[in-house]
Formats: sequence, structure tokens, C-alpha cells
Amino acid sequence: MTIQAAAFAALSRSKSVEKLYSISTSLRSSSFAALDTLIDAGNAAKSTAVDTLCTAVKDAVKSLASTLQVIECNSVLLAETETATPPFQASFFNSQVKVIGHRGSIYEEPENSVEGFLASAIIGCDAVELDVFLLKCGTLVVFHGDGTDESPGWLNDYCGIEGNILDYTADEVRKLRLNPDCKEFAAPKEKILSSYIPTLREVLVAVKDTPMTVKIELKGPGTALPTLMMVEELEMVNQVHFSSFCHENIKIIRDLRPERNQNGSHRYKTGCLFVEPPENFLDIALEVGASEVHLKYDTCTKERIDAIHAANMGSMAWFRGPPGMLEDTNSKYLDVGNEDEAMYQTVMRTGVEGLCVNRPNVLLSLLGRLASSVNEPSTLAPGFLLE
Repeated sequence: MTIQAAAFAALSRSKSVEKLYSISTSLRSSSFAALDTLIDAGNAAKSTAVDTLCTAVKDAVKSLASTLQVIECNSVLLAETETATPPFQASFFNSQVKVIGHRGSIYEEPENSVEGFLASAIIGCDAVELDVFLLKCGTLVVFHGDGTDESPGWLNDYCGIEGNILDYTADEVRKLRLNPDCKEFAAPKEKILSSYIPTLREVLVAVKDTPMTVKIELKGPGTALPTLMMVEELEMVNQVHFSSFCHENIKIIRDLRPERNQNGSHRYKTGCLFVEPPENFLDIALEVGASEVHLKYDTCTKERIDAIHAANMGSMAWFRGPPGMLEDTNSKYLDVGNEDEAMYQTVMRTGVEGLCVNRPNVLLSLLGRLASSVNEPSTLAPGFLLE
């Protein structure tokens, strides 16, 4: 009997939600454990035959995931007539989650472009996220670039040239052209070829009259004060949030602008970004006066989100760029697609308030269906578990 046949047989025999859920999670755990063992063996053997077998097993695991979806959805159906609580209900996750376009709508328009941010507004995003650097001439530009959070802004892959954007003036940056073969770029190549690196002023002026919030990541050094001054000059304090992996930038904003609203919330919204949050991540965020905590999507757990909200802070889950997400779904999270609805629902189950995603159209479509049929079991998908 195949694994799928066994799963369906167990489903037909069982009348207990807990039993169904136990079967589902057991199958999931054992299948991925077997796959990890096989991959380790393949790496050790360096065998083409084993690599081929690994690929076949990956395909089988993805097929198994669809069976698990049937099991878990049927467990919800059975819960309607039993006293047990279904493990995944629509009410268990935040169906009012805010949709934030990561660098805009990067599969439709070039990342960090005016066109991409306006496209996000048109499809109904609640917010967009962008990255800011301060050039040597004093101009703020919207750009991501190669490198790490500690050493960002390199042009090698992004523009196909040596150097860092910090070495350029505004006039020189305007002449730079993006590399259509850069793996970070998901938009059509013809749009990449005609794109340019905009100034922060251009972007803010373009989106000011939209209902979107703008989440500005203070990416490069020295960006906190000039970004704050520009936001105030354009009278966009209520529309802009400031965030950074360099938490000292958050402290600068808070020390300069500690004002609070009548309800006690900070008027100037700030967010601490974390890749792998340490145990004391909440203390770190509170110490610098952050009003939000932004966690990488697969470190976003219900326990952490509950702790953030208990501290009267906002929460957001951010997703990696296209190459990083492709890597994750090909190697770690085989039971969901690359930012498909199953992946988004999994993160939503933590109760997080906002998702900063590369495919905002997918998330908006999901939320639209949930809004119209929030109690339908068919809206649920299993996904990887964040516990």
C-alpha cells in the first residue's frame, strides 16, 4: 500500500480530529526525516544516481503534502460534529493581516522603483517596504544592492559593475543601469533594462496621495537623520515607518522624536528588524524605543508574536528576496510552494499583524476569499509548522 493510500484509509476509519491530526503530523515528520537522511547520504556518496533518487523523493514528498491537506481539512469538517477543537481554524490566524509589498510588486515591476510602488497601490496593498542609502553628495536613493546587512549596497550583481553605491553621486547613480540577469530581479527583463535608481524624494512624492503606508528600511550608514528630515518636510510622518537591522538607527529616531499619541502609542513608528532573533529580542527592541518588531517569516512563531503584542508593540513578518525564497522552498519547506497561499497561511497562524511579501497579489487574493468565507474549511492549507 502506498503512503497516500494508507493516509486515505486511515482517514476513512477515524472519527477523531485528534487522531486525524496525529496521522497527518506523523506522516509529515517521518517523510521529511527520511528525506533528510537520504540527502545526507547523497552528499556523502557524491553519486548521480542518489541525486536522481533525492529528486524523486522530493517530488513524492510534495505529493504527500497534498494528501496531508485533505486530512487536515477533513479534520476541521469532522470537528463540526465532535467536541474536539480542530488544529487549524480560520479564526486561529489573523485574516485581517496587512499586506506589505516587499520592495514594491517585484514580479510585475522592477524592485524599489516608482512603478513598482504605484503598482502595489493599484492592487490594494496596505503598505510598501523600501531600502534607503545616503550618497556621498547627500542625496537619499532607494536601492537594495548586493552584500549583507552589515555591508550593503554593492553593485556587482545588481548593476554588473564593481563598487558600492556609496561611492557615487546622485548624477552618477542616475546613469547606472540595472543588470537584467541579476537573480534578485523577478520582473520582466525589458522592464529591468529601462529602469533606474530613484531618489527617496521621487518615491515619497509619487506615493504621498495613495492610502499606503511606506516602511523605509534605513539600509546604509547615516540615513536616519536625513530620512527623518525629508519625511517631516513632506508632511508624511503619519504615513511613514522607519525600520533597520542596525538598531542604533531606531534609537536615533526615537531619541529625536519621542512624541506619543493620546492613546500612548508612538507618533513616529519604528521597527527593529531581526534575521535570527536572540532570546532577548524583545528587550532589545524596547530598549531602543521601537514600536514594532519585524521577524524573518520562518522565525515568526505564535509564542514570539504573542510576546510582542503583550508588550504593546506591532508585529511584521518579512520574506527573503526571490533567490532566498527559492532556496528555502527547495531545501527546507517542501510542503509549501514559493510564497503560495499555503506558506502565507502558515505564517498568518502566528497572529502576526503584517506580512512583507514578494507576491502581494497572491496574499491579497487569499485574504479576499477569507473575508467572504472565513469559516469555510476549504480555505485552510497545512504548510510547514512554526511552533
